[in-house]
Amino acid sequence: MAVVGRGCLIIAFALTLYGVGAAVYGARPGNRRFAESARRAVYATAGLVTLAFALLEIAFLRSDFSFVTVATHSSTTTPLFYKAAAAWSSQEGSLLLWAFLLMLWSSVVLTITRNRLRDVTPYATAVLLGFGAFFIGLLLFTASPFDRYANGGPAEGSGLNPLLRHPSMMTHPIALYSGYTLAAVPFAFAIGALIARRIDAEWIAATRRFALASWLALGIGLLLGARWSYVELGWGGYWAWDPVENAAMLPWLTATALIHSVQIQEKRGMLKIWNVSLTLATGTLAIVGTFLVRSGILDSI
Repeated sequence: MAVVGRGCLIIAFALTLYGVGAAVYGARPGNRRFAESARRAVYATAGLVTLAFALLEIAFLRSDFSFVTVATHSSTTTPLFYKAAAAWSSQEGSLLLWAFLLMLWSSVVLTITRNRLRDVTPYATAVLLGFGAFFIGLLLFTASPFDRYANGGPAEGSGLNPLLRHPSMMTHPIALYSGYTLAAVPFAFAIGALIARRIDAEWIAATRRFALASWLALGIGLLLGARWSYVELGWGGYWAWDPVENAAMLPWLTATALIHSVQIQEKRGMLKIWNVSLTLATGTLAIVGTFLVRSGILDSI
């Protein structure tokens, strides 16, 4: 199972690299078939990453301690509910969750825009696949979730961190990561619109729902995380400067401004540069927030 999972990531990584090149080349007039090929590469990558994530979840649910990640973050006595959530309690699993959600939303937006924004979409596809290549590359070269023990692994795992045994463990990370990855979609199309010099309202209309969904997911994640840190850590309040929540609040604030200002551009044709700037700021803060938390620079539970 580990060999299959790692194989999926290797093929997915190769597809993202190919897709970036094909998308950029397909943006040129007369090379539309390469842009279509890049779009299909996104679909294939999404399928492969989904399979890899499913295999990791199965390993946790089966308590397969031959996986290093499973042995260090679960145990046979861990309740089934927390075994399922333990998959993203680790560095490796959380990065795989990020990649899975990113490719899922990328597939959705490219399906919606397959017959629209033909001069913008190839560049947006290249940006999304570039993000995918980066995170899948991390999974392959620095934090593989499919590393195994040479001797078959221990008979019992270390178990889940007691601070993570809270019902929000099932929903809070998914909400935050959904918010981060959804923010990458408008970010990619903003880059594409700038390159194609198409900063009219059409790209806004195509990605507005993703910006709104990102704002909603981050808001839900912030509420769940604030309650969680209050219950588990008792830091004196619902906020208490939990670095995870602060990292998520910054893109939520810019997304709040964005979902209001895009309406002015759509109705009056104003604030074009402002909306591009807000979109780029939201996407950048989402990526920076992920990096700060998952790299260990900021530490929480």
